[in-house]
Amino acid sequence: MEELLEKVREKFGIEVAENDMGSAWKLVERLEEKGWVVYIITGRGRKQVDAWHENFGTLFAQFGENPNFRSVFEGILTVALLAKELEEKGVL
Repeated sequence: MEELLEKVREKFGIEVAENDMGSAWKLVERLEEKGWVVYIITGRGRKQVDAWHENFGTLFAQFGENPNFRSVFEGILTVALLAKELEEKGVL
């Protein structure tokens, strides 16, 4: 988890404490500002996070993947980093 938190610090300049959903939600808001729609689905044994953008569809679902994470917190961080990577590559 520490590696994931460090990547978020580097890419977004946000200090996120482990399991701090308030900080993680700032990432969701940043994605929203960039035109992303973030999907969060929770249930017993199910923690899914995915994102969609009009330029290329979803990060996971379009490839038939089921993005199930250990926690919603981990899913938000992972999805935000994937979206940021696409932005840096100039896809958006």
